[in-house]
Amino acid sequence: MRKVLLTGITGFLGSHIAERLLADNVIIIGLKRANSDTWRCTSFYSQIDWVNIDDGNHFIETIIAKNIDTIIHGAWIGVNAADRNDWNEQIKNIFLLTQLIDIAKKSKLSKFVMLGSQSEYGVLNNIADETQMSNADNAYAGTKLACLEILKTFCNSYQITWIWARIFSIFGEKEDNTWLIPSTISKMMSKAEMDFSPADQRYAYLYVKDFSNIIFALTLKTVESGIYNVSSEASLQLRQLIEKIRQNVNINFKLNFGALQYRENQSSHIQGDISKLRGQIGDIQFTNFEVALENTVNYYLKK
Repeated sequence: MRKVLLTGITGFLGSHIAERLLADNVIIIGLKRANSDTWRCTSFYSQIDWVNIDDGNHFIETIIAKNIDTIIHGAWIGVNAADRNDWNEQIKNIFLLTQLIDIAKKSKLSKFVMLGSQSEYGVLNNIADETQMSNADNAYAGTKLACLEILKTFCNSYQITWIWARIFSIFGEKEDNTWLIPSTISKMMSKAEMDFSPADQRYAYLYVKDFSNIIFALTLKTVESGIYNVSSEASLQLRQLIEKIRQNVNINFKLNFGALQYRENQSSHIQGDISKLRGQIGDIQFTNFEVALENTVNYYLKK
């Protein structure tokens, strides 16, 4: 039976990863702070072996004593747009990784999975595969790439399988209200209209439950060390996505496309080639997009 240390468990992605692992009876040690908001974990809170990171460096010894064999590192400081160019905040993530490396060195670790980001590619106007050169253009992406090199070098030195899951656009239940889909739903429920850019750019949105299935497979299956794009295979214009949301929420809501300008260095097509991923974990069953979007919208309407 696998015993996994999961960081970021109280967040959007981490909570869904936890649910998927628990469904297969994986033992999870969840890393959190004393003041962490655990509302996303309510349904499975009692099934987690919780460790508080606030306990100085004692939390490291506590985790080592639990004999973990896998780390899934999903925690990240400074995810919101306002913090993505704050170098002081982003650099803190390197310190956390070094603490996890200390744990890994003293544990019989077989696999280290870490969540990366499509932003490491920089501006995207194409379907990117893992051979495409990285081109970070902010502190967030640059620090992600620094952590990638640290993880790769460490794991290769200690013969630990390392997986860098380069995440593209994810949506679904329990996402933070500041992101596009939940914020749009909120506006459609409380206002009469909303301004947008022309919204012609294409995004390959991946349903969060499909994402968690992919991370589950990368964690439990025997795979080669490396970078793996984690993306949907189908993209659609943001304009189409927003119109689909309106159909489900408020058909009379006015969409002012073109009222806002694109931000500087706006990507026009954000999608990852997942051929490499398929080659390692096999066929991927994606949830029908209409069903996934309906599930997501209904979640926020009820909330």
